[in-house]
Amino acid sequence: MKTIKFFTLVIVSTALLAACTTGKEENTKSVKVDSFSGEENIILSTEQFRSSGMALGKVTPQLFSERIRSTGRLDVPPQFKASVSAYYGGTVKNLHLLVGQEVDKGAALFTLENPDYVQMQQDYLNAKNRMNYLKAEYERQKKLLEEKVASRKNFLKAEADYRIVVSDFRALEKKLRLLNIDATNLTSDNIGTTTEIQAPISGFITEVNITKGEYLSPNEVAVGIVNTEHMHLELNVFENDIAKIKKGQSIRFRFPDNGTGYFEGEVFLVGRAVYSDDRSINVHGHLKDETQSKYFIPGMYIEAEILIDEVARPALPSDAIVNLDNAFYVLVKKSFKSNTYAFEQRQVKVGQSNDGYTEIVNAKELGNSDILIKGAFNMIQ
Repeated sequence: MKTIKFFTLVIVSTALLAACTTGKEENTKSVKVDSFSGEENIILSTEQFRSSGMALGKVTPQLFSERIRSTGRLDVPPQFKASVSAYYGGTVKNLHLLVGQEVDKGAALFTLENPDYVQMQQDYLNAKNRMNYLKAEYERQKKLLEEKVASRKNFLKAEADYRIVVSDFRALEKKLRLLNIDATNLTSDNIGTTTEIQAPISGFITEVNITKGEYLSPNEVAVGIVNTEHMHLELNVFENDIAKIKKGQSIRFRFPDNGTGYFEGEVFLVGRAVYSDDRSINVHGHLKDETQSKYFIPGMYIEAEILIDEVARPALPSDAIVNLDNAFYVLVKKSFKSNTYAFEQRQVKVGQSNDGYTEIVNAKELGNSDILIKGAFNMIQ
């Protein structure tokens, strides 16, 4: 009985030791002789490959270019901004606006009240009535002159009086139009003391400088509106780089510390004046996708790169390449059999690096091979 227990203990101990050893090896990288080819390869099981988050990829063409870095801001063209004021002063009567509120062109922003508006409307109606009377007199004198019944002097006086009142009538009509008062429907029964100030453009309210009951002087800015449908980039580029920049070149820009990644634009205009304080020149850019304008606010600070001389070159993700003693290596898949990967470590020559990709100068040697593009760092020695 003692002998049987001893062997049982030895067998169990040996089994446990073998299981621990196998588990340890299964979770570490190992370099073995590939039984499929007889060459020294790195062998991985599918479980190791999957649990380590590894991935395969191929050499693909990627765009590489010189980058001119700059800073700037987002803005809109002048015609997409409006500072709303009144041509004739008045007391603010109705006001229901908040900064950030969206308004449509022609929407009522606020109402002004002033007794002077009554006088302007009354003068218009008086001029209209006088014009009708003097027009009839002018036509009567003209007919009498043609029949040689009246003197030319009387005709000329009637004509002058009529022309003067027409001029006054037209001037008063234009004044009422500036007050947003419809003169064509104005009668003595609907003369009012108020006028409605309307939005000249569609957009968002950026500032409100008035309060209810306040007197708004003529041409004093009451409300600011900006339309963000056509956002553009205003970049500052140092003068020594400006000769490389041309219309149509791509721009990548982002917001510092935002984490949203890059947005795309292109150069539209290159300035022709140098700012003396920092020796920079303005570069005007447009968004490639203007639907993204809704995510931006005019005045936002941006960091940008202008891409010069873009060229497509064969490349791999930079994570696929390991620098070992100033030499660069990748892992090329040699075979996949029995749920086991075999990789060969191969040296490559690298060029430029842009946007997470690195140019492979000797890409022809890799051909269409599958490359380990994730997880290579801990595998290459």
